[in-house]
Amino acid sequence: MRFSRSLKSSTQSLPSPDGAYIATILPSKLSIRATRSLEITRVISLPPELASSISWFLWSESSNRILLGSSQEIRIVTTTNPNFAANILHPTSGTTKVTFVSFGANDDEILLFSDFGLKLSIFNLATQRSVDINSPKFYNAGVAAKGFSYRPVTSNLALLTRSGGKDVISIHAKVTLDVTRSWWPDTIDAQGISWSADGRWLVVWESASQGHKILVYTADGHLFKTWNGPVPISEEDSDIALGAGIKLFDWSRHGALVAVGDYSRRATILSAPSFTETTSLFHTETVKPAESLQIWQEQIVASQNGGFSREFVAATQAICPPTTGSSPPTNAEPKTGTNFMSFDVSGSLLSTRTEDMPTTIWIWDLGTRILRAVMILHAPIAKATWHPTIDELLMIRCEGEDSRGLIHLWDPSWATPKIIDFAAQIPGGKVIGKTIGRWLNAQSSSPAIFFSDSQDCILASIPGSEDEEVPWQDAEVRGFDIYGQQEESPLNLVPANEKRIYSRVSELMDDGLTGMSGGTDEVEDTFRFRKFVEPDPWSSSTQN
Repeated sequence: MRFSRSLKSSTQSLPSPDGAYIATILPSKLSIRATRSLEITRVISLPPELASSISWFLWSESSNRILLGSSQEIRIVTTTNPNFAANILHPTSGTTKVTFVSFGANDDEILLFSDFGLKLSIFNLATQRSVDINSPKFYNAGVAAKGFSYRPVTSNLALLTRSGGKDVISIHAKVTLDVTRSWWPDTIDAQGISWSADGRWLVVWESASQGHKILVYTADGHLFKTWNGPVPISEEDSDIALGAGIKLFDWSRHGALVAVGDYSRRATILSAPSFTETTSLFHTETVKPAESLQIWQEQIVASQNGGFSREFVAATQAICPPTTGSSPPTNAEPKTGTNFMSFDVSGSLLSTRTEDMPTTIWIWDLGTRILRAVMILHAPIAKATWHPTIDELLMIRCEGEDSRGLIHLWDPSWATPKIIDFAAQIPGGKVIGKTIGRWLNAQSSSPAIFFSDSQDCILASIPGSEDEEVPWQDAEVRGFDIYGQQEESPLNLVPANEKRIYSRVSELMDDGLTGMSGGTDEVEDTFRFRKFVEPDPWSSSTQN
């Protein structure tokens, strides 16, 4: 394991999707750092009213633009072009609050959802026009993304709205957002909409209270198939149609498989294009190690320096993963079913977690239809993320104070899973405040990780050999002088083994880096609501 030097960070620090940059919000400043050199390439001043109330901070998919947003202002800047900056002032005209913000089909499209589901406003930075669509069904931050989906390649927007107590699906043309087709699906309370990765299929699923129901449409909006739930395989499944239905839905990366989770311990795999059930995955109360099944338990052991460390130990006999118990808290309903599902980038592995076994992650091999690995951790699992480009590599993060500096990694080719303790690498040996752990999707043959707390961030690489390059290779080459001592960049405020102070960051940027900002000029609010689009359920035109 190789680590970069510690860098100044904050509670809002994110690597770009391509791993080339790290953006950090400091008091009144946005700092953009190149991963390759670890040097600051741009510093952009932020208005005090925006800097003190940022609710949205995200990269565009292309990694060329960054969005910073509050309820009163949305600002978009670029990583390299100092002549570009765009503002959207008072995006909802003061009538309601903004509840969710996202980039759209490209870097020029910005989606803003209004409170109470009044409207979805889509701003186009290139044309300086905006389009309003009434009554998006989902508009709050936690669920808004389930209500819209962009078709791969063509970028047609599929949107779920609700009008007159009925769900409406509309498909919109690229750029103009004209409605090419809209219809009322056969749903009572649809819970999500999603294009397949190949763009051939548009899927809508019904709420759990309405049972198991998935509607599969062709790209031009014609109903292709309806799936009404898994096939009963035992007497216990005879009444499955009467129970709660779909809780989770996920496509594989290539669109060949669909994973469906409900409120039982079963997860169902459907195969496209037939959309028939191919596999049922059962989370059993007891698991037993076998030649094809790894079972790993996280253990705390005494280390040589007198402290404690963590490691994974392979189970040698049958084991029962810890459960939450059968007695829920007072006035609380018991939680059941699968609450996490995710395909790896190859689509051959699926990771899952259930409500009643919160410290256990299950990894299934869909090619052989067997359980590949079970990992039992000390704390409830908060998040599990497959590497975006490397097959069969999983990152796990857990809840709790003791787990804030830890990242757990699993790869079937390793002798044992790995546990990285970033607290031991950060100056002071203790993480402070909110922590962030993400894959750094940089151009490198080895997987890399970005980790940050409220004051410092650090990068880690898992090289296959010592001579492999790391994503911050230029910083490694320049980081030592002829005497073998590590050199400090003039942009670093204090030596890497000391804590940095926010006030000194502001002073340095004001005195020495203002000329680098480029994107500090105010941009007029040129956006106007020039067009209104209302989905027409009776429209019969087809999609281009």
